[in-house]
Amino acid sequence: MRILLFLSIYLWSCSQESVPKGVLSPEKMETVLFDLVRAEEFVDFSSIQDSTYKVFNKRSALYDSISNIHSITKETFQKSWQYYQSRPDLLKKILESLHSKTDAPIIQKDSLLKKRVIKDTIIKDTVKPQ
Repeated sequence: MRILLFLSIYLWSCSQESVPKGVLSPEKMETVLFDLVRAEEFVDFSSIQDSTYKVFNKRSALYDSISNIHSITKETFQKSWQYYQSRPDLLKKILESLHSKTDAPIIQKDSLLKKRVIKDTIIKDTVKPQ
């Protein structure tokens, strides 16, 4: 019975994904990457709207803000990014989760737009000209 207990504890501990010290956890990395993507989109959109927009300065300021919000340094992020690049299995999970987060609002907006188009089409089809 003891052997079974030790074996199950050993297998459980081996199956746990742990990251090295100084590397962001997968959940924290996902959150930071999500904020970075949103910052990039904001800067890109703003530069399209305003040709005098200082892209480099704004991007740098947003990156600093994200670092402060998440209490991480540039070095910690770079070390974490290098670690996850060397572990494609973990990076894939993070990026898939990030992809599902970023696509959700688009899908909702798109489905609402389709409902509106369908509703307008139905209204137009049912109203007969006199």
